[in-house]
Amino acid sequence: MNKDLLEQFRKDISDFKTSCVSFYNSEISQADYKSISGGFGSYAERGLKTGMVRLRIPAGDLKIEWLRFVCGLIDLYNIQKVHFTTNQTIQLHGLKDSQICEIVEKALDVGIITRGGGGDFPRNTLVSPLSGVEIGEYFDVLPYAKAVSDYAISLIGKVKLPRKLKIGFSNSPKNIVHATYRDMGFVAKPDNTFDLYTAGGLGLNPSFGIKTAEKIDPQKVLYYVKTMVQMFTMYGNYDVRAKARTRYIPKTIGEEKYLSEFSRMLKENLELADLDLNIKSELIEKKGDGSVCELSRNVIKQKQDGLYAVLYHPITGFVNIDTFKQLCKVLSDFEGVGLRLSPNQGLYIINLTACEAEKVLGVLNNDSAHSMLQESVSCVGSKICQHGICDSRDLLEKIITVEKEEKFLDGVLPKIAISGCPSSCSAHQTAKIGFQGGKKKVQDDFIEVYKIFIGGCELQNRELFGEDLGTIAADKIPEMFREIGKSVVADNMVFDTWFDTNTEQLKNIIAKYTF
Repeated sequence: MNKDLLEQFRKDISDFKTSCVSFYNSEISQADYKSISGGFGSYAERGLKTGMVRLRIPAGDLKIEWLRFVCGLIDLYNIQKVHFTTNQTIQLHGLKDSQICEIVEKALDVGIITRGGGGDFPRNTLVSPLSGVEIGEYFDVLPYAKAVSDYAISLIGKVKLPRKLKIGFSNSPKNIVHATYRDMGFVAKPDNTFDLYTAGGLGLNPSFGIKTAEKIDPQKVLYYVKTMVQMFTMYGNYDVRAKARTRYIPKTIGEEKYLSEFSRMLKENLELADLDLNIKSELIEKKGDGSVCELSRNVIKQKQDGLYAVLYHPITGFVNIDTFKQLCKVLSDFEGVGLRLSPNQGLYIINLTACEAEKVLGVLNNDSAHSMLQESVSCVGSKICQHGICDSRDLLEKIITVEKEEKFLDGVLPKIAISGCPSSCSAHQTAKIGFQGGKKKVQDDFIEVYKIFIGGCELQNRELFGEDLGTIAADKIPEMFREIGKSVVADNMVFDTWFDTNTEQLKNIIAKYTF
């Protein structure tokens, strides 16, 4: 990271400190504070007595020293809530105003940027978490994602965007980072080039991306980012925040003009700018120890012979503090190990020998998801988020309780996505079963309800938004899943295959619980 840029960020922190202290002393409004704090990756939490800090981890590539840094913060400030987010960042919750300011500054000292973690800035650049080690990937996209991350961060303070800009890189058609429906998505191809999709996004009025370019030389990705930023600043809506995202540009000026303008600007940038990369692939030199680790849902064989990745997926994305610190301690004894945050609220520990993988599993075994349902994604929920309408975490935990009570085998209930409001933090529209939180007046009281969507898909070339099947009271959802699970068991199947041949039966079950 450019030293001048880091110094500018350090100077910016002094303004943030003043605003932070003023807000928690009730001297400025919530809206005024949010307009400043979001740009530093911090927001006030529900009740306005505490706040959170979002540690920006470029491309989800969590350095071991950064893991130690976070563990040090946990001890220093007695932090009780640490969250892996769907944007491959780490959020620290329940912080006092003085802690917020100190953490933002201390993070910068170790090279972690919180600047632009919220607000109208390029957000954290996402990447397939196993890029570089995954069997079957087209090529390692991580170095290019990190280069884009550095470039995007360098724009902070130089370019004023209408709203956030989200960029993702996928290494295979699994499309884990939803590259085909983000503001920008670089999609790896078998010939070691990228296709580019732009102007996609979830939330209100979701849109899949438009294929904007093909066969892009990976060394030239920055030209495309520069062009997208120019498109956003020229045609983005600065007046109406609800429409200040890239997906509204083609709807406003027309797709034909959108593509024509992008092509025109790109041509100019290719001729005038100097943004070529010179990235060379890095080989992992670590070797296995000669032993073999049994594969499971949490143990994945890497393409490097004898090496493994282990997934730590804390339920609802909130880590067990003791487990987190034990993991840090165990990894300190290993050489050449890496950590990758997942957009599904997990953490992969990569480049492990079989023996090392077993030791990591010993730490994580009782505190990591052990079924598809337990790997579900939920936002932080209304108990923490100011904008949250429903307690999404509580709902997921209650559904998991049903799975345990009925002793359903893994796969009987599916991986689901729960957003506590329309913001789509869980990407509920493209989940097999997804929920969007809201409130509904029943008699004289407002109760928590969810819209339910089924049949969504995130896979590249099979992208699909789920079908809206209506609204269901939150307290009815666990029992609905009990009935669904029993139906799947009765047919001696797992949910994913049962869904394909019993969609109408699923709809009939859901209809019994909806308003």
